[in-house]
Amino acid sequence: MPQVPMGAHGRPDINPYERDIDMTVPLTFMGRSLGDIPMRLTADDRFLLDATAFLRLMEPILNADAHAQLAGHLKGLSDFGPENLEQTGVGLTYDPSTLAVVVVEVSPDQRAVQDLFAPPREDLDDITLQPSGFSAYLNLSAVETYVWNSESTDPPTLDFDGAVRFGKVVFEGAAQLGQSFGLTDSSYKFTRNYARLVYDQPGSYRRFFVGDLDPEIRGQQAYVQMGGIGVLRQQRRFNTFRSAVLQANRQLVLQRESTVRFLRNGALYREIRLQPGRYDFGSLPLLAGSNDIAIQVTDNSGATQNLAYQQYLDPIDLDPGDYEYGAFLGSTSRTFGSQPEYGGPVAFTGFFRKAFLNRPAIGVGLQVSKDVQTVTGQTQFVLGNAGRVLLDGGVSNGKIAGQGFALGLSYEHYFDREGLSDSFTLRTDYLSPKFATLGNIEGINSTSLSVSAQFTHQFDLRFMTTSTASYLKGRSGLGDSYRIGTTAYYRLDRRWTVRAGVDYARYPSNLSRGTGFSVMIGLVFQPDYRRRAEARYESRNNLAEVSYNQSGLNQLNSVGFGGIMTRQDDNVVGQGYATYAANTFEASVSHAAYGADFSDLGAVNATSVRVGTTLAFAGGMFGVGRRINDSFMLLKPHKNLGKRSVVAGQSLAQNDYIGKSGALGAAVNNALASYSAQTVQYDVEDPPAGYDTGPGVVRVRPPYKSGYALRVGTDAFASAIGTLVSKPGKPVSLIGGRVTLLDVKDNENPEPQPFFTNSVGRFAISNLLPGRRYLVETYGAAGTIDRSFEFTVPADTDGLLDLGTLQSGLKN
Repeated sequence: MPQVPMGAHGRPDINPYERDIDMTVPLTFMGRSLGDIPMRLTADDRFLLDATAFLRLMEPILNADAHAQLAGHLKGLSDFGPENLEQTGVGLTYDPSTLAVVVVEVSPDQRAVQDLFAPPREDLDDITLQPSGFSAYLNLSAVETYVWNSESTDPPTLDFDGAVRFGKVVFEGAAQLGQSFGLTDSSYKFTRNYARLVYDQPGSYRRFFVGDLDPEIRGQQAYVQMGGIGVLRQQRRFNTFRSAVLQANRQLVLQRESTVRFLRNGALYREIRLQPGRYDFGSLPLLAGSNDIAIQVTDNSGATQNLAYQQYLDPIDLDPGDYEYGAFLGSTSRTFGSQPEYGGPVAFTGFFRKAFLNRPAIGVGLQVSKDVQTVTGQTQFVLGNAGRVLLDGGVSNGKIAGQGFALGLSYEHYFDREGLSDSFTLRTDYLSPKFATLGNIEGINSTSLSVSAQFTHQFDLRFMTTSTASYLKGRSGLGDSYRIGTTAYYRLDRRWTVRAGVDYARYPSNLSRGTGFSVMIGLVFQPDYRRRAEARYESRNNLAEVSYNQSGLNQLNSVGFGGIMTRQDDNVVGQGYATYAANTFEASVSHAAYGADFSDLGAVNATSVRVGTTLAFAGGMFGVGRRINDSFMLLKPHKNLGKRSVVAGQSLAQNDYIGKSGALGAAVNNALASYSAQTVQYDVEDPPAGYDTGPGVVRVRPPYKSGYALRVGTDAFASAIGTLVSKPGKPVSLIGGRVTLLDVKDNENPEPQPFFTNSVGRFAISNLLPGRRYLVETYGAAGTIDRSFEFTVPADTDGLLDLGTLQSGLKN
């Protein structure tokens, strides 16, 4: 703490103004802010804190027993000073250089346990805006392709998709109006892709479906489209940023300030400087397989302690201890990739998987219809050498095929080499001749055995190789095939990468093309995440290709473009494309030219144009924007902003807007992801001076396909500034008080807002209503009100009112 000279009252001179001063200051501990707390600096250089706020802010720091003891010690006190905390183990001081109260002492046995490696908690996010009870959006796009010199042109294809959310229920669907091609004829007709109701229980990580289903499968199960009901429990759907760590409730108790080093498999993971207290390191991220953990603790006296333990992680794609399941029941569709037609039998498909803490994970599955019944299972074993073995299999009984089975075995090995890593995987699958599934009720299995392996080796941070091998054993007259090869990647610098590879492949005689040795070489130029160029050659197909792509952004007037030129034997293809993102629509155009060689390029030409827009509604607002894939927000200016536009985006300073309000309605922010806390920025173009547009940012955590409505601006938009002086003309500095609305109307219950001046008597008051009168009261010694003035905000103000210099105690 900075040294403060002693004052006339025998204490450090933290208040040079010789009168009580009320203010709100941060309460800090170990360099981090716990929150703001009301404080009074007394004329005799003491500081008093609000007891209720202090107890609330200290909850994350103290354990339950210590907090209860502190609450009992302060019982009956509305405010207190540091002397009131004697014998509580908690010490305070005031730092006048930062205007902050600092908690300088909490004994180690009183501190709450801190999780050193805990992921961010979304429940601690300050969510400031809730979704509308009813919202909807509809994506519309039209695609037209024109083949030059063609005798006829097909009509355009119109695509529709969108969602309606009412309360907690979502209806979502997609459809298409376009040319449908059949074996005998074609027609222009409307086709439904899917339509269903969705209901989420995010607290339980559960989702329910009714309608066209898209069942999830695991292991040896087969996919089939269904119409009916379904439920899916899956943590990753509702918690995208979950941390795959082991929760083992391991704690470390430090009596002195110490340096703690965590080593994982011999490599330093993290070094942390910690104050005395209790710490939980059970969330230390582990690797799949065996983990040797060593902890070195060195305190200020130089004493060193070493702790060590072993643990293995068995995730099976789940968090340790987590589980997931899915169950879907309905009629099966006999079509694939078009409008579902549920002419098939009623079927059930489902699975359950569980990852344990200290024993192998398991998974079971069941698929049943009148034609076929399949039971599957999964498990894995984590080995002591940082490897794991995964087993899965299934047995089936089919009305047509009879009885069959399937087996799968894989081995994975991860090599951690202190900053570099290698990996090896081996997978083998066997299908019996009569193994049947919901998607293959006849049990037609043209391949009996498949084996694949991959090894990735990192020589250094710039050079890496990937080697692969595969073998397929055919059945029913289909010959065997295999392939082996290696590809190397070398980074010349941050932008340039060379790829080169060699492989040998052998396919059945009826697929003889591509059999034999082949080499590949390519050069990649990627200066940033938006731009990428590549030139490559592959000898197997005599393929030469050059390409360039610059992707667009989800911002107004963003342009993306690219092209590709390919030559293969007697065929040359050139294609160029461009995209444009406007405020209320997005458009793209592409042109492809074909020929037997470069001199004949353009013998056949085709041009495609696509235009898309979105209609969105939420909270009584309507907007036209660009495609919405999940959740969205509509932003509209308050009526007192006139024709000024509201803009929404991530980088307002660079004029990079996602949406802008105008003649077609509210600004549309189309980039919100469900079940993830995120920030939405907004602003008003050229607002009146002093107009209060709000904080300029809101925090949201959208439910699935939800809509938000935000009206930017308020009736209380005016601000007032001025200087407060005493009767002799001396500035009234560092004084606190309150601002109260005097002419209160029916059904109004406004709360007073705080008032304060700086060291030269300047003040600013926001959130004022035009045409209304206000009273300003200032606080004196012992909480008395000894200075006041009144003022009226003109009804025709455009935002900023300059009150000039005011004398305290006078009406203006």
